[in-house]
Amino acid sequence: MRGLVNPLLDAGHQITLVTSFPELEISKNVRVVDVSHVKKIHKYMAASDLTKQTMSIVLDFGRNISLATIETPALRNLLVKESFDAVISEWFFSDIDSGYAAIQQAPWILLSGMVMHHHIEFLIDQVRSVPTIPALKMDVGIPMNFFERLSNTMSYLKTSYLFWARYPQQQSDYESQFYPLAQSRGVTLPPLLSAMHNISILFVNSHPSFASAQSLPPNAIDIAGYHIDPNIPPLPKDLQDLLDSSNQGVIYFSMGSVLKPSDIPERTNKNLFKIFQQLPYTVLWKYDGKVQNLPKNVHIKSWMPQSSILAHPNTKIFITHGGLLSTLESLYFGVPVIAIPVFGDQPSNAKRCERAGHALTVKYGPNMDQELKEKLNIMLNNNSYHNKAKYISKLFRNRPVSTTKLIQHYVELAIESKGALHLRSKTHLYAWYETWMLDQLALLVVTLYVIYRVFKKVQNLFKKNVKEKKKKH
Repeated sequence: MRGLVNPLLDAGHQITLVTSFPELEISKNVRVVDVSHVKKIHKYMAASDLTKQTMSIVLDFGRNISLATIETPALRNLLVKESFDAVISEWFFSDIDSGYAAIQQAPWILLSGMVMHHHIEFLIDQVRSVPTIPALKMDVGIPMNFFERLSNTMSYLKTSYLFWARYPQQQSDYESQFYPLAQSRGVTLPPLLSAMHNISILFVNSHPSFASAQSLPPNAIDIAGYHIDPNIPPLPKDLQDLLDSSNQGVIYFSMGSVLKPSDIPERTNKNLFKIFQQLPYTVLWKYDGKVQNLPKNVHIKSWMPQSSILAHPNTKIFITHGGLLSTLESLYFGVPVIAIPVFGDQPSNAKRCERAGHALTVKYGPNMDQELKEKLNIMLNNNSYHNKAKYISKLFRNRPVSTTKLIQHYVELAIESKGALHLRSKTHLYAWYETWMLDQLALLVVTLYVIYRVFKKVQNLFKKNVKEKKKKH
């Protein structure tokens, strides 16, 4: 959330930050609520087989994080005793978080850490994108053919079923956690569905140069790359000297914070070192262990300043898991990607970049080293990936104002206008049958039926009169 916090601090706001990393947030205008105990849930999730995580597991994970957070005594005490001008929360399968703004009776500003998807679309508007935009985890391009559209519809229906099947549980969690707080504050807790739709501003971590443009209400704001500091931090001297002297180029390899190199089979790691040793390039690998007989051109560290490395002109390729933040950083700095997606939205992020022409993908597994070698050879000997990455970067950066200005403007607008009602879709002011005009259809059907019955009645009377006249003659 630092990408949201810093712009608001720069604008002079005072912030109460609920975070599991309290040691990273030091500022006179930031009051920290420590929820670092939720890291246990993250560790449990990371310890599971990431390639076998089902949607149900992810939904349970999101629920457990939400409950562990709202059950924090210090947070509950603040929510009762203090009032806030706005509530900002990040969505991760956590609809009950709408209760924070509900009991505060303050504008709710929601950050979607993913690109726009059907459920977020449902929260702010009517879902319109099913026929034209692939679902978050659909591995298809645009335009979709008939069978792809059919599959997309089935995906939407499945996720909708999972939501409504779990809705009673969410409602129970919402009421059990927030009703006592609402009573203590002397306010009325709205129904969960009303609270979920009461979004003043939606910040989406997306951009049309990466994810497909679609029709959305004016309160949906793209801020992709908001987490990237425009003032790139300087590299540590050892890395600065290393990158400066690597005139032939640098390959940067990081699989993010969830999947560690020590989780990769030892044989695969050894083969990767052999592949990198054969390359006439410097290789930087975010690696969490020690290695004997490390190749001279390979440099490992448990932490790497990723943005600063990608910003360096000698960085040629970024090998990544395809997480959204890393992918957006590659777009911002114009570095082509070889993606090794593991779970979640990583496969769809990787395929989206591959279809755009600035990435190649490698299937994650114990034998991925050979495929990675092939893809490295392809990319290193074909300038089209580099050129396309630079072109997409130009599109990505070409915006009328910075994400910092957008965040400041819309947060302050939500506060000053008491919820930015003028920007919101009016869909949720109507019942579902009104939105689909089923009540009008019902009236039309009834009207046509009445006309039909009247016509038949008149017709029968006419026939009867004709028969009676014939009998008389």
